Order: sequence, then structure tokens, then C-alpha cells
Amino acid sequence: MIRIALTIIAVLAWLTPALAQRKHAPIRDDIPYGRELTPRMEEPVFAACSKQGMRILVSRDDGKTWTQTFLGTDSLEDGGWHGTFAVYGMASTRGVIGVFSGWGTPGVYIGSDDGVNWTHLNPAPTKLGSVWGAAGGNGVLLTSADQWRGVTRSGKSLSQWNAHKVMPLLDGGRTHHMISGFGHYKGGRFIVVGDNQHVFSSDDNCQSWKHSRIPEAAGQGQEVVVFGNGVFLVSYKEHVARSSDGGASWTLHEHGLKGRGRSWRGLSFVRGEFWLTAQKGTHARKSKDGITWEDLPESTPGGRFVEAETGTIINVERRRYDIKRSTDGVTWESVFTAPQEDVSWDTTFAVYEKVNAVK
Repeated sequence: MIRIALTIIAVLAWLTPALAQRKHAPIRDDIPYGRELTPRMEEPVFAACSKQGMRILVSRDDGKTWTQTFLGTDSLEDGGWHGTFAVYGMASTRGVIGVFSGWGTPGVYIGSDDGVNWTHLNPAPTKLGSVWGAAGGNGVLLTSADQWRGVTRSGKSLSQWNAHKVMPLLDGGRTHHMISGFGHYKGGRFIVVGDNQHVFSSDDNCQSWKHSRIPEAAGQGQEVVVFGNGVFLVSYKEHVARSSDGGASWTLHEHGLKGRGRSWRGLSFVRGEFWLTAQKGTHARKSKDGITWEDLPESTPGGRFVEAETGTIINVERRRYDIKRSTDGVTWESVFTAPQEDVSWDTTFAVYEKVNAVK
């Protein structure tokens, strides 16, 4: 009987999160569709977003104070991994900020040209692709999903979206959980990286794609695609994959990060360097070229970093409930602390962009 009881408890423990994943929040009726965006890029802002719930916070004073300007849902049961407002990407380009959610559900694409007023980036209720990553550049926004749903790109108006299949490029291979990034390589290059070391690159603003491979020794678990100093880096558990030719070929380099394990998607490019962090700031490394790595100061927090033109850096980290700010990259101050520690206040993504002024 004891063994049966333990089995029942184990099954319930497995079913409970699985059932919670099915409690998807509805898309609110008050979020407008297709509001015309007219970006003028008048003033700089930092924007941060939660991993779950799509709670968006914006700072208009160089990261000193923050205001909530959007919340997709305050439901704590909208799927930590699969859910309507499970956010997997935040990106910006030419005065527009986009936030993208929905994994295992149709995607929800929200955008703003001022950081305050948010609209669906599609003109009417339509099924958009699920999201595991997002990138922005050259006035185009991109989301990436998996081999079945491929990638979804915006037009120049950011209101019409086109899906592109990647399966024909796999030649029988398989890939899943595709992350994406953008870099100013020869006029602009989008890079998408999926499981099993598959890479897709586009040099024509996501209209066509080429395929390449990262060496198999990288293993599983690609986290972030980052561009800086002329090279793309993709972070893995023990290595970074490096490309100096826009994603056509890749080499592996050990980064030497130790600690509690990598911070979720914790690779960034700031101060002319790549910064890679472990969880909760237990260890951090830096590199100018992605080949040679050295320790960052012990004061460096975990997570991702975004730098303003002023040199101010903002830091957020999944499963941490504050926003940190630094003007020198060494000394950090918590400039925002959530009123409660729940998943909807888990600030995970951040961008810096010039948007329209708000009267």
C-alpha cells in the first residue's frame, strides 16, 4: 500500500505542472490590433519584460526609475514554458520595441513606438508562429520557433508577417528550440540557431536563408546569439561557437564559466566585450574576441546586460526580481525591486531603443 501511495503521489506531482501548462490565459479584448506605428526615435528608453505574463517596465531617465506600461496577464498559471504569455523574445529596431510570447500556442506579438502604448503587431486576430527567440534589425523583426513552424518575419510596416520554412534546408536533419539574433555584419545579418547545431543565416532581411552547422562537440542547449566586434557568438554549456564570416563557418572555444550553471540566456555584448554569466552572479567571464576569456569583477551580477549610448548598463536576470544599473560596469545598484516575488515580476529580457516622446 505504501508503494502504491508513493506511486500516486509521484504521478500527481508530474501531472500538476502539466495540467497548469494547459491553463492558458485568454488574449485580452482591450489590446488593439494594428494600431499604426509612426516611429520618430525622439528619446532613448530602456525597456524590460518578464518571462511570464508579459509585464513590461520602461525607464525614460537612463535607467534610474521605472514605470509599468503593459501587462499581458496576471495569471500565474499561464504556463511557465507553454502559454499564451510565456515570453521568449524581446527585440527592437528603428524606434519600435517588440515583445513576443507563445510557445506551444499561437504567438502573441506586441509592439510600441513610444514604450507606453502597445498594440498587436498584426492588423487582425490571426495565428502567428510560436516563439522561442526574437531579433530585430534593419527595420525588420523576426521570431524563430522550430523545424515545423520555422521563422516568421515582419514586413517593413511591422504589421504584415510572413512564415518561412527551414525544413527543406535540413536535408533530413532535425532541429528544435531555435534562438535568433542580428548583427551589423556586411549590411546586416540575421542568425537562427536550433538544436543539433543547425544554423540558418539571412543577409537579405529574412527573405531567404542559408544553412550551416556548428561543430557537433558543442552539444545541446544553445542559449543566445550575440554579435560584436565583427563576430557572432552562440553560448553553450562549456563552449561558445564563434563565426567571423557571418555564420557560414563556426569554431568552438571554451569560455571557462563556473558557478551554479549559466544564467538563462546570459550572454551579452557591452563595453566592447562579450559578457557571459552564471546564475545569481556566482561567476562571470568576458572576452573581446570570443576566443580568449577572463574573469569579470566579482561584483558582476548574473543575467543579461543592455548598454545605452551614455554608457549606462542595465541588468536583468530570470528568477531575480529586480533591475540593476551601473555607470562603470563595476558598481551596481538595484534601481527597481518588484513588490512581490512571483513569475510575472521575473524581469528576464531588456532592450535599449530610441522611441517617440510622450507628452
